[in-house]
Amino acid sequence: MAELQRTGCKVIAACKPNSKIEQFLLKHGVECCHLPKYSKFSFASLRYVRKLMREQKVDVVHAHFHKDIWLPSIALRNDLRCKLFLSVYMGVISKNDFLHRWIYKRVDGIFTSSEELNKKLQVLYPVPKEIIHFVPYGKKLELYVRNESARKRIRSQYQMRDDEVLVGTTVRIDPGKGVLDFARSFSYLDAQTQSKVKYIIVGEPTRKGQRKPDEPPYEPHCEAYLQEIKKYVADNKLEGRVIFTGYRDEVTDYLSAMDMYVFPSRDEMYSISVLEAMAASLPIVAANAGGNLEQVRDGVNGLLFEVDDSKDIATKIAYYLQHPEKRSQHGAAALSFVEQRHDMRRTIEQLLKFYSGNA
Repeated sequence: MAELQRTGCKVIAACKPNSKIEQFLLKHGVECCHLPKYSKFSFASLRYVRKLMREQKVDVVHAHFHKDIWLPSIALRNDLRCKLFLSVYMGVISKNDFLHRWIYKRVDGIFTSSEELNKKLQVLYPVPKEIIHFVPYGKKLELYVRNESARKRIRSQYQMRDDEVLVGTTVRIDPGKGVLDFARSFSYLDAQTQSKVKYIIVGEPTRKGQRKPDEPPYEPHCEAYLQEIKKYVADNKLEGRVIFTGYRDEVTDYLSAMDMYVFPSRDEMYSISVLEAMAASLPIVAANAGGNLEQVRDGVNGLLFEVDDSKDIATKIAYYLQHPEKRSQHGAAALSFVEQRHDMRRTIEQLLKFYSGNA
């Protein structure tokens, strides 16, 4: 939305008040509005949306979550002038029942970030395959140029020697993300290799969508998973070798501090975290599953390991440690991949063509 507005588009975002999304958009000069209710459907919100579109002469409505398509679909039922688009970023279930067919009949186009997801939606969604389009994530590549001063600062903070290799990940602490698989892989490295390596885990447990003021902010099973990982580290006396940073805003600085990137998630659709690491010229060690197969070419811009196999993760990390020239080559190839497929300017150009009907 921020990038679209820079092209001259007038953008209005309907989002929850005081949310991180609203804070980001306001910081970047994007106007925000609040619905009367945030349920899948409400008459008050329907009236609000119709009035907003009429007064602002809205030409395009773009929803970014499947539940958010209901309200504009009904609001635009008799308005064929305005285009309605939906972006789908994650795995979904079948929506071929009568009610979904009625809702999705009004949708002019669906965008996904994965070719594999495109194929699945042709079966799962009640829409013609001609309106399902692959629109790659756009990244502002200039933000990921490696920052040497940040690298030195962070490595100094964690008392790293110049000859030590920092292997990192940026990921939510969630059982499906395989973070424990990554931590366990350290024990499979031989003693000499362990003395030259540190692991860094940048992230926090998945946050609750709604919580009471006196409740902890994280999903209970994710908090328990973090404690399980920390217990493993403590039991194996790996404190100082496996580092937990918690949530960090300055992810690009941490990517600059790393020498290789591990993405242990067991079944990711298409990872923004991997793209960011690639944009930072890092070679990728990723699970041989899901969207990783679209992003990581084994032996070209990274290495793939077998899912849920900590020993195999260690084998791939050890390979990069033994072959620093491959680390450099694969990191350069990773950057090239992002430059060719995920430049923000091309993504915005593609969206504008769909919005204008010229795609």
